[in-house]
Amino acid sequence: MKPDRFFYTTSASVFLVLVVIGFRHYIFGGRIFDGTPIEPAMLAAIVAHSSAVFAWFLLFFAQALLISTKNRRVHTKLGWSVLAIAPIIAVTGPFVAIRSTRLDNMTIFDWPGRSFLLIMLTEIALYVVFVAIGVVNRKRPRIHRPMMMMACLAILSGATGRIPLVNSIFGFHQWMALFGPVIALGAILLLVRLALTRSFEREFAAGFVALVVVTLAVSRLAMTNAWVNWAGIILKH
Repeated sequence: MKPDRFFYTTSASVFLVLVVIGFRHYIFGGRIFDGTPIEPAMLAAIVAHSSAVFAWFLLFFAQALLISTKNRRVHTKLGWSVLAIAPIIAVTGPFVAIRSTRLDNMTIFDWPGRSFLLIMLTEIALYVVFVAIGVVNRKRPRIHRPMMMMACLAILSGATGRIPLVNSIFGFHQWMALFGPVIALGAILLLVRLALTRSFEREFAAGFVALVVVTLAVSRLAMTNAWVNWAGIILKH
């Protein structure tokens, strides 16, 4: 098996395991991360969003596996399902973020609810951008593969942020608590990729740097009065 095929299949497996562990209460019990029931007003939206996210990670794993087994024809056909899954995530993500903030303006990783709203919206925006770049470059594997991986990393914090062991390592304070695990995983993957292929993949590095820079910048912006005021306007509509 070529290094790149082994790399993406293994990475997809890690993502899928983290998602199952992080969302185990929802997957196996239909409850939120602390074991309490889902608010009835949020149930339909959360089911749609969570199911689409889980389908995305399953799809990424299946696609990586198909490439590793040299079944490119099925990989290409199955890839079009992105056009069904990604829009659901893109639409339900902001809806869940805004609706949940209205219903429960709680503090998450030391971010007040209105500040955390920007974090959630940014993750979805990054996901959409990475997926769009990946789809446009679907015939250019050197760009397509890392962009689809970055799309996974963009929305992985929802799972890692719900894993106690991860919390004990990265803490509970803002950027480090939420994005620290994702960025650390991305850095490890970048180094492993370099070791396997003995070459520096600029597209992978560019996507990773973009993820780091955007999350850092947005984390600061989220705590400003300007954003808090904008969040208030958004939540009124």
